[in-house]
Amino acid sequence: MKNKILVFLATFIIKLLGWTCRFKLVFPNSEVEDKFRRSFYRNEEQFLLGFYHQDELCLLPFFQKAKMAVLISLSKDGEIMKGISENLGFTTVRGSSSKGAARGLLAAIKKVKEGHHFAIAVDGPRGPIYKVKEGLPAISKKTGVPILPARAYPTKAKIFEKSWNKAKFPKPFSTIEIRFGEFEVYDSQALEQKLNSL
Repeated sequence: MKNKILVFLATFIIKLLGWTCRFKLVFPNSEVEDKFRRSFYRNEEQFLLGFYHQDELCLLPFFQKAKMAVLISLSKDGEIMKGISENLGFTTVRGSSSKGAARGLLAAIKKVKEGHHFAIAVDGPRGPIYKVKEGLPAISKKTGVPILPARAYPTKAKIFEKSWNKAKFPKPFSTIEIRFGEFEVYDSQALEQKLNSL
C-alpha cells in the first residue's frame, strides 16, 4: 500500500512538472533538430536516449510524450520507478549493469526491434557519476539505432547533494533546458565524452 501511494504521488508530481515547466530544446545544428522532430513528434525514425541519472526527473516530464521504453533496475526503488514510468505511458524493461544485465539487454534489444525508442540512464543504478556503462552502446551497435545524448539544466531546482548522482529535482514553473548531441552509434567512451561536453 505504501508503495502504491508513493507511485501515485510521484506520478502526479511529474505530471505537474510537465504541465507547469517550460522546456527549451537546444540542438547542435539544424540537421539534428530536423531528425529529432521526425523521430520524436512523428515517429518516422528511431533513437536511443542516453542521459545521466541526475537528469532523470528533468527529462521524464518531457519524454512521456514519446513511444518510449525505459530500462528500470531490479532494486526496490526500481519497483517504484517501474510503477511511475508505466503510469506516465512508458514501456518498462527490468535489468541493470549490476543485476539482471543480460536479461535486461536482451529485452531492450527486443523492444527496439519492435519499433520503440529506448532510454537508459547510462551511468547505471549506482554510478560512478558521469561514467558511461556498456549497455546502451551495445544496444545501439546490435540494432543499428543511433543514440541521442541529452543533458538537462533547470533554472530552478533542488539538488540532492548527498546522493551519488546529485539528482536534480526541477521546481514547478522553472525552465528546463535540454541540450542534445548528435545522433550516432557511439561507443561508451565517445558517449561519455559527448555527454560531459553538453
